[in-house]
Amino acid sequence: MYPVVCFDVGFTLIDERTNAHDLITSVLAELGHAVDPAALHAAQRRTGNWYHHRYHTLENGDWSSDATIRRLWLDFYEHLFSSLDPTLDHLTLANTLIAHYETPGNWQPFPDVEPTLMGLHERGVKIGVISDWSSALRPILHATGLSRWIDFVVGSADSGFAKPLSDLYRLGVDRAGVPAEQIIHIGDSYFADVLGARAVGMQAALIDRAGRAPRTDCRVLRDLREILADLPA
Repeated sequence: MYPVVCFDVGFTLIDERTNAHDLITSVLAELGHAVDPAALHAAQRRTGNWYHHRYHTLENGDWSSDATIRRLWLDFYEHLFSSLDPTLDHLTLANTLIAHYETPGNWQPFPDVEPTLMGLHERGVKIGVISDWSSALRPILHATGLSRWIDFVVGSADSGFAKPLSDLYRLGVDRAGVPAEQIIHIGDSYFADVLGARAVGMQAALIDRAGRAPRTDCRVLRDLREILADLPA
């Protein structure tokens, strides 16, 4: 039994209402630019690889403040649109897309989230969030209705620490008020969520709704509601 369950947020608790490919296509169309879907997919793939390499660095501090997060996304979209079409107004496009993702209405909970949080709450489990996110996190949690179930939030921009470094997770342990080994943290990234949580002694699990995760040494959930089976009704 876990007296405290913590969650990552992006793609663990909430999903974008419009996928990135469709959103970028729409933003470009509004500015009068037609886009070849195959070319955009290829540019997204290249930029995804670039981001993956940048993110999976232990000393990466991109998520440690609003300023560094904004710089990250400016670099991200500069890479993407330079790859797609160097003549595009990269800054205007980047600002439009950054604003979109900071708008609470553009996010929605996954179908398994509210039943899970409600079930945990009914069983007396303390619910926490440990997330790499800007200061827009709390308004998003409030707008999606999830904040009513959440007892504490540890966000990277507010704390000055980013995943997977231990400092962020130690703050989560402090807020939880129980020993680390009595907490399980659930997220969608082995690097950020599993390794980070384990580094401070937490239990950890991956959420993999699509069944795409490779075989790994941690528990893998296909539905967040599976965690309720670990708790007395």
